[in-house]
Amino acid sequence: MKDKKQYKNKQGLLTADFSTILSISLVLFMVASMILLSFHLWNLSSQVKEEVSFTVYMADDASLEDGKALTQELKSNALIKNATYISPDDAAKMMNKVMGEGHLDALDGFNPYQASIQVNLKAENFTVKQIKAFITTLESKPVVDSVDYRDDLINDINTAYYNFSAFGVIIIIALLIISITLINHAINMTIRSKKLLIRSMQLVGAKASYIRRPFIVKGMCLGFIGGVLADVFAAILMILIANKLNEVDFSQFTYFYALAAVAIIILGVLLSLLFSSIAVMRNMNLKNYKLYN
Repeated sequence: MKDKKQYKNKQGLLTADFSTILSISLVLFMVASMILLSFHLWNLSSQVKEEVSFTVYMADDASLEDGKALTQELKSNALIKNATYISPDDAAKMMNKVMGEGHLDALDGFNPYQASIQVNLKAENFTVKQIKAFITTLESKPVVDSVDYRDDLINDINTAYYNFSAFGVIIIIALLIISITLINHAINMTIRSKKLLIRSMQLVGAKASYIRRPFIVKGMCLGFIGGVLADVFAAILMILIANKLNEVDFSQFTYFYALAAVAIIILGVLLSLLFSSIAVMRNMNLKNYKLYN
């Protein structure tokens, strides 16, 4: 009978530990998923921003050397990701692909295209205020005729990015609150089941630090395992997504994935440490009439 009772107690303990680990891992998995989603959407928005370009049209009397000199000047600017000089002949060849070979024959060979510079900005410098100030400076140069840019498109991209950023921050904060609540509840229930053991240790004169230590260590272990499981779930999710999106090279984000995985484990351990300490202290200070409730 005694062995059977011990077996049941052990089985109940394992069930409680499993439930706690599962709760921690699922909550941390939701947090990890939101972090990964936010990162990839931010990365996508950066790529979209850097794909947007504006064109600097050179003045008619600007020479090839003027165009190349301005191109080099733009490339050295901290705002610029890339600048490409396009001569009138290059522009005509590009238009041949759109309008067909010999589309200039009607003009008796006259080339109406201006020399220009195609400019792509860095994503972190993609603000309307900076762009307008930069373009005003460009247009003041004698070798520049005009600058063509889509300020409406730039405004739309920035608005969409800021709206998503605000939404993402709200969701992550909400998930953190949910995770804190659920992990706290799971750990508290696990330690509360040991309240009689805690009281027995107090009655035989055990120090508070001695009583707390095993529960805190166990809580940290459960948090660690929960964090590792959350990382495994997140890794499986990313593998499934990568298999569906073969054209995307996810290997370039390995460093971020490693940092996120470590952060999730640390979060699980720290939350478990905090709530284990609080739960033990709460159960150490229970009134006698609450011991059997």
